[in-house]
Amino acid sequence: MTDQKFIEIDLELLRIDTILGFDLFLQGDHGYILYRSRNVPFNERVRQNLLYHGVKILFMPVSDMGKYEVYIENNLSNIISDPHIRPEVKYQLLYETSTNIAKELIADPNSIANIKRSSKAIENMVDLYLKDDGGLRIIIEMMPEDYRLYTHSTNVATLSVAVGKSLGVLSKSDLNELGLGALLHDIGKSQVPSEILNKPGPLTTEEFEEVKQHVRYGCYLVENNPLVPKQAILPILSHHERLSGTGYPAGKKQGQIPLFGLITGVADSFDAMTSNRVYQKAMTPVQAMEILLGDFNSYDRHIVMEMMKLLGPQKRRSIRAELTPVVSTI
Repeated sequence: MTDQKFIEIDLELLRIDTILGFDLFLQGDHGYILYRSRNVPFNERVRQNLLYHGVKILFMPVSDMGKYEVYIENNLSNIISDPHIRPEVKYQLLYETSTNIAKELIADPNSIANIKRSSKAIENMVDLYLKDDGGLRIIIEMMPEDYRLYTHSTNVATLSVAVGKSLGVLSKSDLNELGLGALLHDIGKSQVPSEILNKPGPLTTEEFEEVKQHVRYGCYLVENNPLVPKQAILPILSHHERLSGTGYPAGKKQGQIPLFGLITGVADSFDAMTSNRVYQKAMTPVQAMEILLGDFNSYDRHIVMEMMKLLGPQKRRSIRAELTPVVSTI
């Protein structure tokens, strides 16, 4: 074990009466000491014994990371409902779990198991947001700037659920379906050649037409899946529609685009603007919001304003300061 690498595990994350599936170690003066075997149940007596000796951090071999991720995913509902666990820890675990699921879903978009996992992750996300109004700012801070399709999917789902909640017109079941659709909104890109998606230069007309097909590919992948509600298909179908009718695939105009499409369209554009792409450097959230607020022909202004509220008072003041000279000339 001398060459084995270890990572920290917070004691508070380990659930009572569960089989962990990974070994737990204590750090000693001369290295790491096996404390609890992976197949032995973790119980309250063990927890209290650790706390009595002032132990709040244990260690796990890096090689067991996959097993740890499965354990967290299977117990995420209990972790989120635990009042003793800090909100920032819950959001970190929720984001990491959702991203892991999105990555596997894109790799295997036909997997029934991955759709089930996606639905459960979104339910946990909705439950957490309904209890904590300030969580979005925590999530935004941890969103990586470098674009990956799976992190983008998680970011758009996070932003869409938060905006949907902020609008105050959606039920819990609506938020679950909005979030699932937002997580799946770009699943069709799994069918687009990677050399097109990752091309560092401008796309040809033919290449751009192929990219646009990801909407139809995505709908095809999920439209007959009984685990995907019909309403959850709307973000996939409509996130590139624009108020002026210049979007795709149907060229729908203001009044024709469903609410889920309007919300996901704003979230999708915001995250794309604030991510480093092969052809574009990331904007700041303030810069992205200024563009969204100024584009009356593309984005629903009410939804954009709701997203701006979620960014926090400091960023809102910055956006208003930048927009003031423009507004005063109208």
